[in-house]
Amino acid sequence: MDDTPTAATFPRSARAPWRLLLQGAALLLAILLLNGCANLATQDPGRDDPTEDARGTDFSPLPAISDKGKAPTDHRDDLWGAVASRFTLPVPDNKRIDAELARYARHPEYLREVSERAEPYLYMIVEKLEAADLPLELTLLPVVESAYLPGALSSSSAAGIWQFIPSTGDYFGLERDTFYDGRRDIEASTEAAVTYFSQLRGMFDDDWSTVIAAYNGGQGTLFNAIRYNRERNRPTDFWSLTNLRKETRDYPARLFALVKIFSEPEKYGFSPHPIKNGPALAQVELDRSISLVKLADLTGLDHDEIYRLNPGFDRSITGGKKRQLLVPRETKGRFDVDTLNSAASEAEDWQRYTIVKGDSFHRIARRYGSSVDEILAINRRQSALARPGEVILVPAGRVDRAVAAGNARTHTVQSGESLWSISRKHGINLAELRRMNAFGDNPVLRPGDKVVVGVASAAETGSGQGGAPSRYVVQPGDTLWHLARRFSTTVDELSALNQLGPDGSLRPGQELVVASN
Repeated sequence: MDDTPTAATFPRSARAPWRLLLQGAALLLAILLLNGCANLATQDPGRDDPTEDARGTDFSPLPAISDKGKAPTDHRDDLWGAVASRFTLPVPDNKRIDAELARYARHPEYLREVSERAEPYLYMIVEKLEAADLPLELTLLPVVESAYLPGALSSSSAAGIWQFIPSTGDYFGLERDTFYDGRRDIEASTEAAVTYFSQLRGMFDDDWSTVIAAYNGGQGTLFNAIRYNRERNRPTDFWSLTNLRKETRDYPARLFALVKIFSEPEKYGFSPHPIKNGPALAQVELDRSISLVKLADLTGLDHDEIYRLNPGFDRSITGGKKRQLLVPRETKGRFDVDTLNSAASEAEDWQRYTIVKGDSFHRIARRYGSSVDEILAINRRQSALARPGEVILVPAGRVDRAVAAGNARTHTVQSGESLWSISRKHGINLAELRRMNAFGDNPVLRPGDKVVVGVASAAETGSGQGGAPSRYVVQPGDTLWHLARRFSTTVDELSALNQLGPDGSLRPGQELVVASN
């Protein structure tokens, strides 16, 4: 079995504060509520009125890491080396650490890849740890937690490079809404992790093996394990604790193993990715919703790059709340007032929509005059599997423009029909159907009336533009069952649309119709 370390291999953390433990009844509440990842609960924004325009944008670079007399000048272009030169925690002589070290050392290519993933963020993380007087060994904790993958998501819904679960993310003020998840925001989640470690060090008197384990298992879990040993007259140092889950027992060993490897990389046949020892990012203040796609186009940034630096944004639209955008420092001059205004204008073309039972992305796209590819792109999705209750972004105003141009798709009311039955027939949320038609709560419908149900296709309007059936080119390994799930349809529907034989066999390169007009 391949034992290459991956983000999924390693445990996820719980989060909780310390100082509340000193405040009377809050002591009991904090211990009960914040007692480790396993015991914490698993899991819409309104538009703020902007009080200032884009002229308030802050383009200043992040503060530099101070030398504190420790960083030699030859680490100017070697941030990992500068970090390792300032490691201060003594590494225990422990068999558990030796075992983890041997496991990591077998995969130098993995460590090289992880050290490269940290490149955009590492300087900022070091700066925040140093400002809080925390050991720089903690720069390696995201390797253990998430392999420095900003989009990492665990089975317990822990997210981001520091792996906050929803409840503890909420506790530390990491906001979540339709457009944004602060647990994946590199800067916001790093600040939350720094706050948590600052509290844990006071809680456990700078016993860093215990502090690190508490980050994984929760401080309540460590207090209980210490009490368990004390009641039996056993040593209470971390390495003597036995009443812990294996992942929590092994967690500090993994970090200390990485400390040894990054301290002497050549000894282990490992060469960390070279990272410049200087600020790499600048902040742009957003006081309104903007389109990240449009912003990338206007500034010449690669779309993937802007998402990699800002993984907290769940959509291509940032939402109406004030947020910070991280951009490469050398590009800061491109984010001027006109650019931000143009990107903001594009964001107004989208609105939120809640998927209902019976919806598919093809029906939604057809209804709003869009395409499946466009809706998936704006929502930063790979899969077109529609889940009832999920909120997505859909085009705003296209239905209204179609009505004005006489290009709307309509339903002719039949005797006995109601707006509710029409909404069910066309798979449209009742409130959305009212909005499309500017209806009140109880509209009077008469047989023969026309009810707008979406934007008409080219076949329906005779325009010859748009509305073409959605198509897909078969890839190796595709099956009808997998494609039906991907495109929120059925095997029977795909077979009928494409006149497939009873065996339903597919061949790579074959073009399929996956949605009709």
